[in-house]
Amino acid sequence: MIAGIHTTKPRTQRYVESFVKGTPGPFKIYQWRDLKELPEENLTMYGILAGSGEVYKWCEKEKRDFYFMDHGYFSYAHDFPYWLRITKNGHCQTKLFNRPSDRYEKYFKQDIKPWSKRGSKILILPPTNAISDFFSVTDWLENTVKILRENTDRELVIRDKPYNPAVTKDHVGATIKVDLPTNKTSGAIDWSQYFACVTYNSNTMIESFTNGVPVFCDPNNCGATPIAETDFTKIETPIYGDRMSLFSSLAYNNFNMEEMQNGTAWTLLGDLI
Repeated sequence: MIAGIHTTKPRTQRYVESFVKGTPGPFKIYQWRDLKELPEENLTMYGILAGSGEVYKWCEKEKRDFYFMDHGYFSYAHDFPYWLRITKNGHCQTKLFNRPSDRYEKYFKQDIKPWSKRGSKILILPPTNAISDFFSVTDWLENTVKILRENTDRELVIRDKPYNPAVTKDHVGATIKVDLPTNKTSGAIDWSQYFACVTYNSNTMIESFTNGVPVFCDPNNCGATPIAETDFTKIETPIYGDRMSLFSSLAYNNFNMEEMQNGTAWTLLGDLI
């Protein structure tokens, strides 16, 4: 039986409700602030803020199955038709599954450029403050820059996410944002400049791959992992993997609201569940 976790964010509550309503059998919705212990159902939560992240870690600590939802790999969750990824017992899909290309070609297809080896710079996409706090990787950027400088003479370009608020704990222990949203943008990336993209787990890895730039990433928390290099000391020898296989696999882990509500998402997850 599947149950959903509601936090204080109404927009994300509807995502959770849509998925659990499309699963077999009855379902329940719990308010995270009312939980004194984990219920017997497998829980579903969205994101890592406002209490969801605390439930995620609670499930991990007690070795309980859970379903994690967040922005889709190819598009932003809060834009219609609301594409989200759903992962069992993890932050994102890090294995390559043999899936047909139909969903990718129908919903997410882009012009995949040939691999490029002409770029001279290394693009670094650090984790946000929220991700750094959640995965305890606040020193990721410092450590990554050190490793890269020891293994390449290429120029390193650090590009932070435009909206990257600090986080803190509220009065009941939920992780919350400190800063208000802004309209700040960082502009388009000129991928022709780059030899490689190094990230913790940014979904910009899709854009990098699509533009022919190989990716280096965290081995445990990034969707690029199946065809990316995870050893940053090998920065001069990237992996040029099968991008269509990766995109096809991820497309079968990417669902819209209608597919969640009518049970398609649960069915298509198949052997992932």
